[in-house]
This record gives sequence, C-alpha cells and structure tokens, in this order.
Amino acid sequence: MFASAQNIPTTFSNLFALGCMLLITPVLAAEDSTIEDKLAIAEMAAQYSYRWDSKDSAGFAKLFTEDGVMERWVAGELVAGSRLDSREAILNYAKTSHEGRLADRQTRHHASGLVFIELSADTALTENMALITHQTAGTAPAFISGSGIYRNSWRKTSEGWRITKRMLFTDRFVEQ
Repeated sequence: MFASAQNIPTTFSNLFALGCMLLITPVLAAEDSTIEDKLAIAEMAAQYSYRWDSKDSAGFAKLFTEDGVMERWVAGELVAGSRLDSREAILNYAKTSHEGRLADRQTRHHASGLVFIELSADTALTENMALITHQTAGTAPAFISGSGIYRNSWRKTSEGWRITKRMLFTDRFVEQ
C-alpha cells in the first residue's frame, strides 16, 4: 500500500514540495510570458483596425517597425505598387489614403480568428481573417469592399510588439 502524504515525514514532504515547485516554476513563468506576449500582440493587431478606421495615420504607422513592410496579394501574386518598405512609406500611404480616396467614407476593418502560427521570445507570426466595409453619406448600410487574410510577422522592440511585415491575401474566388 502507498504511503499517504500524512505518513511521509515532514522534512521529506517539504523537500518534495520544494523540488516540485522548482521544477514547475520555470514552466509557469514561460507560460505567463507566452500569455503576456499573445495578449500584447492581440492588442496591437486590434489597434490596426482602430487606428486605420479613425484615420490616425501617425498612430497607424507606429504599429510597424522602422523597417516594416506592407503588401497586398491577389490570386497568389503581389499587387503591383502595393509593397511599402518602411514606417515612413507606410505613414505617407496612410496620410494619402485618409486625405484622398477615403476622405468621404467611414471604413471598418473587422478582424476575427487571430491564430498564432509561431511565437518565440522576440518574434511571432500570426494570421487573422478580415472583412472590410465602407460607408459614405450616400449609402445607408455599410457595404463590403473586401475580405481576406492578414499574415503578420512581429518583432518585440523597445516600444513593444511591432509589425515587421503585414501581408493581405485578398479573397478572389477562382472556380476550379
């Protein structure tokens, strides 16, 4: 018959408990770190929609690293002229879009299904689905202007988690 914890001498019981805590503590610390990183990345991913849709061009650009990249893909091909290669280029694109082609409309980027494909102490790769709507003064309900999947590469910086590369794979149904 096995000895119950009550029958084990106190010294051995204390040493056993301490040993278990030492073995478990690094695992729990790593899990806490992972959870904190996932929450921080999820918050930044959500900020993408809020900053773009509120036309906060500067705040939007700050979601990216200085060498951040933004691209749009359709049917497996990079859309010509869609690649932006720095935070400054992303800022200029955002300003031009917000003050130009989007000035007369409210956009909404509805993101869902955030998944972590890779996660390390200082890099991550995520994907999420996106549904993009627009609404102008002349349209009563908002209308769908696009949909797709965002693939984001992340780096932990002194500013926190930032996007190093954001690829939008725009949905296009191709009959097979």
